[in-house]
Amino acid sequence: MRQNFEFEVAKAAKALSDPIRLKILVMLRKGRQEDYQAPVCSSVPLAVCPADIQLQLDDISPSKLSYHLKELKDEGYIQECREGKRIYYFLQSEKFRQLVESLGLLYD
Repeated sequence: MRQNFEFEVAKAAKALSDPIRLKILVMLRKGRQEDYQAPVCSSVPLAVCPADIQLQLDDISPSKLSYHLKELKDEGYIQECREGKRIYYFLQSEKFRQLVESLGLLYD
């Protein structure tokens, strides 16, 4: 159990160690804002389109943004929702709850 815990915390630390990924997570936590340009996702209205994320992060290339979104998605911190040709992303709150619970084990 302890070895699995350490592995999971190390994976989380790696996934969350990049400032760009942290900025993306903060944006997704806030959800869709009124000034975003992409259409609203009908199934998850607070989800954010990568185009709007890119506009907020100024000088990030589409390929770099795609890489960071994939890293966060692969680790389970965000989920995607597809509508037609558009992809939207939103925070996976349960993953963060599990991380906080795991980190609480540090004090046991």
